[in-house]
Amino acid sequence: MDIVMLMIGVISFVVGIRIFLTKNKVQRLLYLCCLNFAISALIALYVGSPMGGVVAVVYFVGSTLSSNAIAHTIGKIQRIEGKR
Repeated sequence: MDIVMLMIGVISFVVGIRIFLTKNKVQRLLYLCCLNFAISALIALYVGSPMGGVVAVVYFVGSTLSSNAIAHTIGKIQRIEGKR
């Protein structure tokens, strides 16, 4: 299980760097969603109990809702700017 956690950690590190290097907001949201998957997987693997799975699910649902809210707001801003 240590190699799996290491691989997920490396992937999340690379994705975290790409979030800051990418200029496109849509790609940033995709990378942020990928990072949320990685963090919830690390939580579930690190805790290693049923409660860890519950914490990972709660974290993932909360982060998904916030990402969707951000994407919805960006979509509204782009529609408003497109009407001008």
